[in-house]
Amino acid sequence: MGIISLSFKPGEDPETLELTGHECSMIDLPTKINEIRLAEDVTVTTDDGKSYTCTFRLDTEVELAYFDQSGIM
Repeated sequence: MGIISLSFKPGEDPETLELTGHECSMIDLPTKINEIRLAEDVTVTTDDGKSYTCTFRLDTEVELAYFDQSGIM
């Protein structure tokens, strides 16, 4: 478990996606760390079944290297 930075797609925000902030969310990431790409789109699914796409905010090779080594961003 950890914290990662995501950004909503243009035109989307918590209000348009009807998110309250009380959801638990699962993020569908590649199974192998080395398959993650900079600024990759990922699917987020909430505990009530809502799914939407966000951008996984690893924006530089240095950030990707920290993440690859289980670092804190």
